[in-house]
Amino acid sequence: MTALLSDLRYAWRTLLRTPGFVAVAVLSLAVGIGANTTIFSVVSGLLFRPLPVARPHEVVGLFTSDFSGPPFGASAFADYRDIAAQSTTLRGLAAHALQPVSLSAGGTTERLAAELVSANYFDVLEVRPVLGRGFLPDEGDPLHPVPVVVLSHAVWSGNFGADRRILGRSITLSGRSVTVVGVMPPGFQGILRGLRLDVWLPAPMQAVLDPAAEVWSRGNRSYLLTGRLKPGATVAAAQAEMSVLAERFHRVHPAEWTDVRGAGRRLTVLAEPQIRISPPDARGPAVAGSVLLMVVVGLVLLVACANLAGLLLARAASRRREIAIRLALGATRVRLIRQFISESALVSCIGGGLGLLFTAWATRLLQRFQPPVGVPVRLELPVDARVLGFALGISLVTGVLLGLVPSLQASRSSLVPALKEESSFSGRPTRTRLREAFVIGQVALSFLLLIAAGLFLRSLGKANAIDPGFGARQGAMASVDLSLNGYPQERGRLLQRSALERLRGTPGIEAAAWTTMVPLALGGTSRRGMSIRGYTRQRGEDLEFPYAIVSDGYFETMQVDIIRGRALDERDRVGAPGAVVVNQTFARRFWPGADPLGKDLSVRGPEGPFLTVVGVARDGKYQTMGEDPPPFVYFPLEQDYRPTLTLVARTQGDAGAAVRAVRASLLASDPDLPIFGAQTLGEHLALTLLPQRVAAIVLGSFGGVALLLATMGVYGIVAFSVSQRVREIGVRVALGAAGGDVIRLMVINGIRPVAIGVGVGFLAALAATRLLRSFLTGVSPTDPVTFAAVILAFLSVALCAALLPARRAARIDPLIALRAE
Repeated sequence: MTALLSDLRYAWRTLLRTPGFVAVAVLSLAVGIGANTTIFSVVSGLLFRPLPVARPHEVVGLFTSDFSGPPFGASAFADYRDIAAQSTTLRGLAAHALQPVSLSAGGTTERLAAELVSANYFDVLEVRPVLGRGFLPDEGDPLHPVPVVVLSHAVWSGNFGADRRILGRSITLSGRSVTVVGVMPPGFQGILRGLRLDVWLPAPMQAVLDPAAEVWSRGNRSYLLTGRLKPGATVAAAQAEMSVLAERFHRVHPAEWTDVRGAGRRLTVLAEPQIRISPPDARGPAVAGSVLLMVVVGLVLLVACANLAGLLLARAASRRREIAIRLALGATRVRLIRQFISESALVSCIGGGLGLLFTAWATRLLQRFQPPVGVPVRLELPVDARVLGFALGISLVTGVLLGLVPSLQASRSSLVPALKEESSFSGRPTRTRLREAFVIGQVALSFLLLIAAGLFLRSLGKANAIDPGFGARQGAMASVDLSLNGYPQERGRLLQRSALERLRGTPGIEAAAWTTMVPLALGGTSRRGMSIRGYTRQRGEDLEFPYAIVSDGYFETMQVDIIRGRALDERDRVGAPGAVVVNQTFARRFWPGADPLGKDLSVRGPEGPFLTVVGVARDGKYQTMGEDPPPFVYFPLEQDYRPTLTLVARTQGDAGAAVRAVRASLLASDPDLPIFGAQTLGEHLALTLLPQRVAAIVLGSFGGVALLLATMGVYGIVAFSVSQRVREIGVRVALGAAGGDVIRLMVINGIRPVAIGVGVGFLAALAATRLLRSFLTGVSPTDPVTFAAVILAFLSVALCAALLPARRAARIDPLIALRAE
């Protein structure tokens, strides 16, 4: 330990004598280590942090397979009650489902994210309120809803001033009076990672909040189930038991427990690590994305390390005489190697400390990110012990590896030439070749990053150019949920009509309409099972299709062309014959070669009632820009009332003014109406490309940093070559070499490793970018334009980096150079 402290003190004094080198080294490592630690904190927050419950190893998730087959679906509340009553491996089982509500307080109304939960929810999770209590068993009686609520700590503090007298007070949620019985501890906002929940209500309150919902029907599968194993029970034992229960439910309730293939639905039990991301089938993409991000930032760190290793080699070359003296005085190679590693480890730890500061800033920035997706997003990215350990580990490993190669090279110095301060080029140019190898590695890795960034940028451009199937790009939209204010159907219809008429009469608004789904919304589309008259479903065929419920004027507002027949209009009112419009893909699938107009389909099963196809709309993009258009159906709003809708308007004027007009038309109908998702249609379309935009920005930023570091490496190797070949250059100039000849010689020395690195990076990119195929839209992973642009950029930057020291070499005075030996 005494020797180690001595090495560190000497390293500190040595580094203080070269502040320029220390600054470049520390900043390079801070960028590399900070980027890695930031991404690791995101990955840790998503995948490695347990759910915020007591003894998470006992917690399991329980899922019912969907009708169409996927295993990780939600469950019916009636099934939950049967499972909880019959299970012998679970100590407790809780049900919970998302439910938007509105809170009216202080003269304002805002939309909150609520969770409907079984009465034992907090007991199963073993999370206790800091104020008041959870729910009592009788408050979970399906037949007798009790209007009580538990608040999150954030809502209690932000909306009620952390008033401890809140218990027992009545507040207004979605137009109903409910009594506050508890407040949850700070930081607890539910177990659905990534979402911020504000309040919790007993599950029976769903019938009060949404009277039209068939709350207790076994077909209403909207609840997630979370359980806790009994002492000694295992996940395997619970799975075996649930398989038996699923078979029993299939026999007793065949209509609700038979899937599209005619087989019984399945119950799947997953351990806590597998339910940290919801739904569980999103875990695979999350892991793949995490690996991709870690690889990207790992490449940035490797580039920084290669750059720093080149600097350390140059620094070791400048210390040849010092090293030779120490060897002559009896120092061993091991002692010298340890000294060099101490210096590099010290630099690396300082860089790691700065990287942690960068991580703290970046994670706070990420936590404030709130995309307009209709639900409150919550990212928990604490810089905890796991992140600190990762930063310390990567700093130490980087420091040791960085110091190893230069120390091995430096400790092999020949004593006599070194003591005489003879040129390092009098013998084998090993150090130069090694520095060139590091530059080649930097260039290859940087090339790979910039190719990936270029592909995403090209993909973003292609996606922007894709026809989304509707012409309205200049306009506005805003969403409302009338059920949050307790609107019955008739009153809700009146508000929808009055708001629409008022908006259509606003100057500058060319058309307006209501819809349940704006194309390309991040939340995806809803699906509906359908039966087509005269069509026999094949075994296992999925007849659930995306759909939208729209008011008259929708096709005109969104400029969706009607290919055949007519659009939905005022003729399709309550009491009129049922009508639908289908898209071209739907018509081709079920009536190939026939006229689809007049054909019938039903959403109530093969017995009807049937709805008549009155028009065929042009295909469009409904969920993603890169999709092949699926079958799609439009239903008239007047014949299928929905309280949750989006009001869209088209304008040729200022889109911002259109947003204000949409909000004004809604608030004029009800000043207490909570409005969400108000934005221009241009902003909405930009949001659909958010993942590709983020990927392009992240990869472009990291690629730019890597290119800068590689440029520094090229500059460094040429400058080092000039400094070591002063006498040689002086001799060449004395013998008649022109300045251009010297510049050409030095530039070729600098460009050579870049050209080799570009070649290596090119081959690596051809193989690696194939993994990005599923993330790209309209662009090949071997896009020649991207590859050509990046190659040209690299060679241009490298040429500029090499020219400056090369021009300095051409101005060397031969007399001074020859005297320098």
